[in-house]
Amino acid sequence: MFLDWWTPIENLPALLKGALVSLELTLTVFALSLFFGTIVGFLRYNKHHKAGYRIATVYVELIRNTPMLVQIFFLYFGLPQFKIYLPALFAGILGLTINNTAYIAEIVRSGIQSIPKGQWEAANCLGLKPIHTFLDVIFPQALRNIFPSLINQFIMILFGTSLLSVLDIKDLTQVASILNSQNFRTLELFTFAIGIYYIMSVICSKILRYVNNRFFPSISNGGR
Repeated sequence: MFLDWWTPIENLPALLKGALVSLELTLTVFALSLFFGTIVGFLRYNKHHKAGYRIATVYVELIRNTPMLVQIFFLYFGLPQFKIYLPALFAGILGLTINNTAYIAEIVRSGIQSIPKGQWEAANCLGLKPIHTFLDVIFPQALRNIFPSLINQFIMILFGTSLLSVLDIKDLTQVASILNSQNFRTLELFTFAIGIYYIMSVICSKILRYVNNRFFPSISNGGR
């Protein structure tokens, strides 16, 4: 079999441009998912607010038990039947955010549960309002506990952006597909795409682990 490695090398700038789009999508979706996931996670933890707890529970269970690609198709291809037309990029980001918010919500909920209830009681004795207790006392400690899990979720979002190629968003996967349709060098082009995804995931993991070690040393080295 003749392998033409010159084709992916020649088109490396286009592949890297697609990789940059994938990374931008990842950062955007992660930031949005962390924000909304924190809210949903708190609602999942706070069973005293029954309405919020039930809504959050139904949302998390529905999203976590259905395929992400189907959710994206529902937003982009299904909503137009109700005269709701979403641009491909917006639908893609929204779909990924809706999906990953549910997973991050469960991560946040477990992080909140890991904090002793005495922390809530102590803050209450100091006269802190519940929202201030959560934001200033509980969440910073929970974030320290869940940061390794958030790193894994970040990488899953990076890989999940490849699904948006079905919406003709020019991410790394879509660029590789377009180049393949032009050059018919499937093995070579997608080998390079796999390599670029691997390099991105390794670099992102190392950067996030550095952040973890830098800001949460008690998790990484026992607080020394």
